[in-house]
Amino acid sequence: VGDVLYCAGQIALVPCTMQLVSGGVCAEASISLRHVGRVLQAMSQKTALHHIITASCYVTDSKSIPVARSIWQKKLRECKKVEDSEMYHDDTAICGLLAVVVVSHLPRDAAIEWHVVAAVDDPLQRKHFAMKMLSEGFQIECESVESSSASCASISIRLSLISSSTSHLGLDGILHALVAMFKQAADKLSEDCSASPLSFRVFFKEHVFDAETLQKG
Repeated sequence: VGDVLYCAGQIALVPCTMQLVSGGVCAEASISLRHVGRVLQAMSQKTALHHIITASCYVTDSKSIPVARSIWQKKLRECKKVEDSEMYHDDTAICGLLAVVVVSHLPRDAAIEWHVVAAVDDPLQRKHFAMKMLSEGFQIECESVESSSASCASISIRLSLISSSTSHLGLDGILHALVAMFKQAADKLSEDCSASPLSFRVFFKEHVFDAETLQKG
């Protein structure tokens, strides 16, 4: 859509057999992310993993989180090496925001799946912003990445509970702080970026919050 690419549902299927690759989560993580790169390149020839502006990685075991993050960094480094001689030199590309989420089940009993949004832009010219808010009982961290064309942006907000119990904190106050942080991040986008929120994804621990409470809030 315009200069934004949406790629979802990449798991580690072997193309000629359409069966999951063997070798466990490491092999699956590498192959499925390679699929992502090839889909992006097929859609736009000069687009690669470092053009991703936001990535959601789904795993079925919390032990797979470090594996997903490691493969993500490794593939991005490989992209940078390929591009180094052509454009990067000593500059650093601003890569997309990654969220790794534990879910109970994935299609074909896969161990990992990738869902990304990429921008056909210049990663060297992207804008990046980060801030943090510490309150009694919780901490909020926020990051945003804006494409160099200002056609799209990704904002990630993470809530960490410092207290073991949320009962005395009051969910309304926390949600108010989250919304305030989002508005602050949106206000910091450049004047050229007149984008409207396209989608919100909320990932949470079931034993801490429930979906109905969050929706009402």
